[in-house]
Amino acid sequence: MRIRGSRTAIALGVGAALLGGGIAAGPAASAGQSAAAHAPPTAQRLVPVEGTANFRDLGGYRTYDGEKTRSGVLYRSEALNKVTPNGVAQMAALKLKGIVDFRTAAEIAANGPDKYPAGVPNTNLAVSDGGLMTTLYAVITSGDPVKQEQILGNGRAAQLVVDMYRTFVDDPAIRAQFAATAKGVANGTVSLYHCSAGKDRAGWMTAILLTAVGVPTGTVNQDYLLSNQYLKPGNDALKQQLLASGRMQNPSLLDPLLGVDQRYLDAARAAIDARYGSFGKYLTDGLGLDVLTLVKLRQRLVT
Repeated sequence: MRIRGSRTAIALGVGAALLGGGIAAGPAASAGQSAAAHAPPTAQRLVPVEGTANFRDLGGYRTYDGEKTRSGVLYRSEALNKVTPNGVAQMAALKLKGIVDFRTAAEIAANGPDKYPAGVPNTNLAVSDGGLMTTLYAVITSGDPVKQEQILGNGRAAQLVVDMYRTFVDDPAIRAQFAATAKGVANGTVSLYHCSAGKDRAGWMTAILLTAVGVPTGTVNQDYLLSNQYLKPGNDALKQQLLASGRMQNPSLLDPLLGVDQRYLDAARAAIDARYGSFGKYLTDGLGLDVLTLVKLRQRLVT
C-alpha cells in the first residue's frame, strides 16, 4: 500500500537508490511496469525562457513506487548567455533559489556569462568537457576535410564523448562538483543547473538525481535523449552554415558531438559498475552523499 508523502515512501525510495535498483536494466523500467508506461511528456517539458532551447522542468516523472517528481522545483538548461531581457523576466517568475554553471572559465570567456534575475545566487562549479569544445573549434576552423575526417570520422567523435562520460565517474574533482550540486539541490539552495548545451554535464547530473530518487532507468534515458529533439533545429542550422561557408564538406561528422547518444550514458553507468559495483555505492562512496542527504533529495523532488 502506497502512503503518499510518508516517511515510509521516502525510505523505500532511498533504499532503492542505495541498492542500485533505480538503474536496473531489463525490459521493464520497474516491477510490473514497462518503460513505455513511464514515457515522459515532451513539449510541455520545455520551460519558455526566451534565448534558450533546452530549458526543462524535471517534474512529472513517475518513480518506481508510483510517486511523481515535483514540478516547479528543479530545472536543467543550456548556458544562459543568450537569454533575452524577456527571458530573464520569465526566469524571475520561476523563483529560482540558486543556479549552478558547469562551464569552464574558457567556455564562459568564449561565449559570455549567464544572464539571470538579480539576486539569484549563481555558482560556477566547473566540470571539464574533456576538451570537446576545443576539438570542435579546431576541427571547424581548420577547414581541412582530411583533418576533419581523421579526427572525427570512423567513430572517433563518439569515442571522445564516451571518454568524457567515463571521466564524469572516475575523476575525483569532477565527482566533487556533481556532489556539491546534488547537496545544493537537497538543501534547497540549487534549483537550476546547466552546462553549455545542456546535454552532457547537465544530462549526467539529471541522471544522478532522477536515479537517486527512484525514477526508473527507462524514464531517465528518455529524459536524457530529449536533448536531441530540442537541440536539433539549432544543430541543423549550424551544419547548414558550415556547409554553405565551405568550412566543412561533411558537417554530419559533428553529429556525435552536437547530440547525445544512449551509448554515452551507458558508458558512465559501466564506469560506475566497474569502480563501485552499484549506483548506490556511487552515490555514497563516489559522491559522498549520506542517507540524510538522499532522504532530503527525495523529500524535495518527489511528491
